[in-house]
Amino acid sequence: MNSTLRLSLRTDGIAIVTLARPPMNAMDAGSLEEMAALFEGLEADRAVRAAVITGAGRAFSAGLDLKTVPDLDRAGRRRLVDALNACFGTLYAWPKPLVAAVNGHAIAGGLILALCADRRIVADVPLQAALAEVRVGVTYPVAALDVARSELSPAAARRLVLLGETLDAAGAEALAVFDERVPAPELLERAVARALRDATLPPQAFATIKPELRAPPLARIAVARTGCAEPRLKEWLGEEMRQASATVLRGSA
Repeated sequence: MNSTLRLSLRTDGIAIVTLARPPMNAMDAGSLEEMAALFEGLEADRAVRAAVITGAGRAFSAGLDLKTVPDLDRAGRRRLVDALNACFGTLYAWPKPLVAAVNGHAIAGGLILALCADRRIVADVPLQAALAEVRVGVTYPVAALDVARSELSPAAARRLVLLGETLDAAGAEALAVFDERVPAPELLERAVARALRDATLPPQAFATIKPELRAPPLARIAVARTGCAEPRLKEWLGEEMRQASATVLRGSA
């Protein structure tokens, strides 16, 4: 299987992880599992002090690959739910500083991925930032909803999660979905600089305080990762989702 990620380990201890699944860095179970395993490895690597996650091309990530999702059988749906919880749970609990360098569109699971980061920096380019799940008939697995609920203000959650609004870079910054907006050529440099600054924090204190700060959502995600308290394992991606995703795919053809 070809890797969907590129990893660059800098001599200053910053790992740069690039989503590389053109054209929109869409995710499937395999790529989600790969990302979780990669960050587990980076956690164990004592030379890695912090990480930056970004995307190749014009998108950070457009979320799940809708071309493959409607045809999943029961086992495939369960694997996908497990992979979503594992990936988002691993990144949200990652005990080192994590910066998202959002280079382009961040949609659905792609925006959740960015929300897992401790800092979120967006390029000042035409892009869509959206949690489109409600518009395509998809209900949220535990990890995705808990990250969104924890990281978004009530107003932002209402507009993005419940109503499925689409924001541009400036609008997302105004709602604190992203922490800062920078010119595109400066994005990666700024993200690395922020990661380096955050890496100067005492690592043991950081690794202790982060899970304490996020204890309630991380506890729910941990239970969901055991296969318990995850309602999406019973019924997910039903006919409503299949019809809505088919409409989206016809519109993009």
